[in-house]
This record gives sequence, structure tokens and C-alpha cells, in this order.
Amino acid sequence: METQIDVARPDTGVREVSRGVGGAVALAALGVMAAFASVVVVDPLFAIIEAEWTLFRELLDNFIVQPGFGLVAACYIWWRDDYNPLDRIQMPSLEGVAWIGLTPIWYEMAVRAVTPVLPMIGLRHGTHSGTVTGRVFLNHPEIILPGLVVMFVVMAPMEEILYRGVVHDALEPAIGSPGRVLVGGLLFGGMHLFLSGGVVSLLLTSIFGFLVAGGYERTKNLIVPIMAHAGHWLVFAPF
Repeated sequence: METQIDVARPDTGVREVSRGVGGAVALAALGVMAAFASVVVVDPLFAIIEAEWTLFRELLDNFIVQPGFGLVAACYIWWRDDYNPLDRIQMPSLEGVAWIGLTPIWYEMAVRAVTPVLPMIGLRHGTHSGTVTGRVFLNHPEIILPGLVVMFVVMAPMEEILYRGVVHDALEPAIGSPGRVLVGGLLFGGMHLFLSGGVVSLLLTSIFGFLVAGGYERTKNLIVPIMAHAGHWLVFAPF
């Protein structure tokens, strides 16, 4: 489903804008707090899996905060009984497919463009060691199916339903589409500032946030950011 982007909401007052942005910030902050709680609660459960399947546990360790995001999203959906972001999970259009395929590539291109500039402002982007997830899957076929389910069906939906579905719902009555992309992307980056650490993480993940938010705003289809996010994990993220 394609939409026309609303550039501005001139009839929205300062109070409504403040309420919408403040609500989005509060929801993002709740996501961060729930993520920390998720580390404490979920890690012992993942340790049980390690006894039987060490490689699968290593994969799960990359997604230890997402259950917290899912909890916040579920509570919001329950509270807002007139809104269900799951209604915006649909088959993607051709434009949606393009956003899914190009978003990870655009992001990696942006990272490569920004990285040489960082030392000029006193920052440095450390390289992530390790084999990319997709190559590990090819080397260990027994993990392909459960790994894809974890990334595409469980973890990416938890994160994207919160940061694109729920946070954008809080912003939607208050500010236009460009503002939602900007604020939503910055809140996504801000979450990584606390969970990943460092200004560089804030900067780079905000760029990713802008891209997936743009795809969502263009299509109003949550499957687009979900698939793009999980696709980046699969193709570019280290295992």
C-alpha cells in the first residue's frame, strides 16, 4: 500500500506536537529500560539452550534485548485497544521490495562514506570482527531454519513494531512525515547510544533509523522495515 507523504501538519498546535514527541520519547525510553531488563531475564534462558546447541546460543546472544522491545510494544497495543500495528503487516508492493533490498545496501554505503570523516572530529568507528551471519549459516546448514525464524519472524518484528509501529503511532497525530522520519530515526539511534555505547553508534544507527523509517513512511507497511532490518543482520552483521 503506497501513500503520499504528508509534509506538514499546519493545524497542529505546539501542545499537540509536544505531547506527540514527548510520548514517542517516553516509549523509546521504556524500550531501553525493558531491554536492560531483558538482558537480566533472558540470558539465563539462553544459557539453557547453550547446553544443547552452542552455535544457536551464540546467535541468540546477538538478540538479547529484543524481547524487551516486544514487551513494550505489546503493552502499548494492549493499552491502545483502537490501534494494532500488526494490521500494517502486509505483502510488500514493488516499491516495498525495493526498500527492503536497498536499505541495507544504502546503510553500508553511508557507513563507508562517514567512517573516514569521523577522525576529523575526534571519533573512530571500530570494525566488527567475526564472520557475517549469512556465511555462518552456509557453513552450518543445521542452523539456517531456526536462525532465519529468530531473525525474520521473532526479533526483527519485536524491534520494528516498537520503533516503527508504536513510536511512529505516537508521532503521527503531531508532526508530518519528514518529522516522523527525523525524530524516529534519532530515537532509534538514541536507543543504541545506551545499549551499544558511544556517539559513533548513535550517529550510524540514526542513519539506519532514517532509512527504515523512510521506507515505512512511504509504504505504511511494517513488513518493509522488518525485512530490511533482518536482511541487514543476515548479509552484513557479524555472527
